[in-house]
Amino acid sequence: MFRTSLRRIYASRPASTAAKSFRGATLPPVTVGRLQQFSSSLRRQAYIRFGEQRPPPKKPEYSIEWRHLDPAIKGALIAAGVGTVYYVSHLEQVPETGRWRFMNTTPEFEAKFSELSRKQLRQELAPSTLPENHPLSRHVRRVVSRILRASNLGVLKGEDRPSHLSPLGMGWDLEGNAWNPDVEFGAAKEPGPVYGPSKEWDVIVVNDSKMINAMASPGIIIVFTGILPVCQDEEGLAAVLSHEIGHVVARHTAERLSSQTIAWGVLAILALLGLDLGLTSFAQQILMELPNSRKQELEADLIGLRLMSRACYNPVAAPLMFSRLGKLESKAAKGLDFLQTHPSSDSRVKFLEEHLHEGFSLLYSNPDCERVRQQLESFKETAHIVKPTRSGELEIF
Repeated sequence: MFRTSLRRIYASRPASTAAKSFRGATLPPVTVGRLQQFSSSLRRQAYIRFGEQRPPPKKPEYSIEWRHLDPAIKGALIAAGVGTVYYVSHLEQVPETGRWRFMNTTPEFEAKFSELSRKQLRQELAPSTLPENHPLSRHVRRVVSRILRASNLGVLKGEDRPSHLSPLGMGWDLEGNAWNPDVEFGAAKEPGPVYGPSKEWDVIVVNDSKMINAMASPGIIIVFTGILPVCQDEEGLAAVLSHEIGHVVARHTAERLSSQTIAWGVLAILALLGLDLGLTSFAQQILMELPNSRKQELEADLIGLRLMSRACYNPVAAPLMFSRLGKLESKAAKGLDFLQTHPSSDSRVKFLEEHLHEGFSLLYSNPDCERVRQQLESFKETAHIVKPTRSGELEIF
């Protein structure tokens, strides 16, 4: 009955009056167009019940969470990060050339490693080693001794230790500090386990005319007689020996030992990722070992040029020597610098010729070189020629 009366009342009132109140509240008149616009805007909004939470935004499909990574990848990333920090913290510059390199081998370890190599080499080469009083041995030892003493790198085993340094000597600056101008060119200021004024060196001359080679490591120099005809004279031999001693001055043995640390680390990381180790070894040789070897050879060429000039040898003998050596290169490998541990002889000759001015500067700055050069010229006039006999051995005629 009550509901029926209310309906009659609202039905009997005009529409405009009924629209003005709703539950006791008066509503302002609204046009039909505005109502349609308002209702359409409401439909665009998402309806969320009270108390409900909006769904979290979706993460990009390319995002990767650490906890979802494969354990092998985690290990590889951690090892790479630690290795990068270790590598950067062990970078140094070669004092003689300024080249940056990785070095984590101490001079003490390098000297011990070379001592073990020296004992092994002496034992293996003993049957073919010429005695120290042999003319060829005395010839090689004389050149080695001059190069070592001129740059304060040491003395031959059995020789008297020098009471003074090289001809330029060691002086004092205006502030009373010790100053050695030879340090800039590879000379040692103080004794050390690798080289220095008191370092003892051993010279081994191996009677093998088919082996055209020479080598050096801290404390030992090995010369095969097969290289002597290529050297032709004392200055050619000085170019070869200075190059080999240059490797020691630049500590290339320690650098190669340090490079093995990098190689092992890279191999370990790639092994964690399951990559082919055979391909890795090939890539290691092409991308790291060969370029580093070529850089070391050119570096030894430059240091050797300085060392032989410090010893009053004509620096022109260096490019001439490597030019003769280039004629003996294999035709198959000629010009393929990328796949050789040594640069081609043509590139080495050009490199040495570009730095001849350094050698002449050292030669002319040494007041003792004028006398030594006169002795060398006199020696050339009466020098004997080294030739191989029919049996393959070398004799001096």
